[in-house]
Amino acid sequence: MNRRSFLTTVAAGTGTALTVSLAGCNALQSSALEDLDEVQPDRQLPVPTLGDGDVTVDVYEDLGCPACHQFQAEVFPVLAEEYIESDEISYRHYDFPVGAADESVGMANAARAVQSETHDGEDDPNGQFFGYKSAVIASDDWSDDALAELAGVVDVDPDVVSSALEDETYYPTIVADRERGEEAGVEGTPTVIVDGTIVDDPLDSDAVVSSIESA
Repeated sequence: MNRRSFLTTVAAGTGTALTVSLAGCNALQSSALEDLDEVQPDRQLPVPTLGDGDVTVDVYEDLGCPACHQFQAEVFPVLAEEYIESDEISYRHYDFPVGAADESVGMANAARAVQSETHDGEDDPNGQFFGYKSAVIASDDWSDDALAELAGVVDVDPDVVSSALEDETYYPTIVADRERGEEAGVEGTPTVIVDGTIVDDPLDSDAVVSSIESA
């Protein structure tokens, strides 16, 4: 799957710019991911996961989405302190690029390149994914060159990211994440799903905590 077909799949037939609202970054209904059947299993990566609790908290994000940045700054720290560090939840990241930024797909691809370079299978499915993700969100330059240079922040050779961006290496993982999200009812970012139930307001930490406590 190349970049053109991926982006066509994401926004097929909309003809309308994606919008950012108080609720997050919203994608208009996309068509079925027809190219998913061609995904090569050996190019799939583990789901980046923090914590090892029985309650699952699945978060679908577009790394270029301002509301996702707000979630990262205001809600994630609460979950980390109260639930992740104590292994009360399993916090799982999924990519769901909706075109919030022109670089959204490239950012996700770059982060997965870092994960692929640094993860250690089931023993460490994340590698430096979350560290790199934080660096990307904090940056104000998401050009290919800048994304490559940011790899140095987590001690990864920038060429690893440059090659992945040029070859679109991790699109299969991104596409698979989008399909999972669509099957779960995800329509925009961020979307938080606690044990299979979508949280109405993902930017309200109290609402997310209440869903976790009720699970």
